[in-house]
This record gives sequence, C-alpha cells and structure tokens, in this order.
Amino acid sequence: MTKEELLIKLQDILERDEALKEDMILSEMDEWDSLSAMGVMAFYHQNFSIRLSPAEIRQFKTVKDLLDKATIS
Repeated sequence: MTKEELLIKLQDILERDEALKEDMILSEMDEWDSLSAMGVMAFYHQNFSIRLSPAEIRQFKTVKDLLDKATIS
C-alpha cells in the first residue's frame, strides 16, 4: 500500500471530507475520537498485522505518526 493509498484509507476511517496531510495534529481534528481510533486499530491489524494498544494510539500526535507505524511500499 502506498502512502497516498493509506492516507485515503485513513481519511475514510475518520469519515473526513478534506484530504489528510502528514502534519495535521490528530487532537485538533473533530473526527479523531475513540471510535475512529478503534477503526485505525482494526485497520492496522487487518491490513498490516499490527496490533495497536490503546496506549500506543494515544502516543500518536500527527497523521505522520500513523503513517510511520504502517508498512508502506
């Protein structure tokens, strides 16, 4: 999965109309809540075999942090 494809998938999970950018701060986004965090956790497990804990999710500050955690081709 390319970085661009992952950004689109994350945008879908967050149900966000605007495109995501790497420097966006998650806590400043209305769409970033516990439900979207659970969606990201499920997506990463399903697509990358990465199990994220709630503590790990809380460590992510920007969209780039989410991207860096995934395996991107």
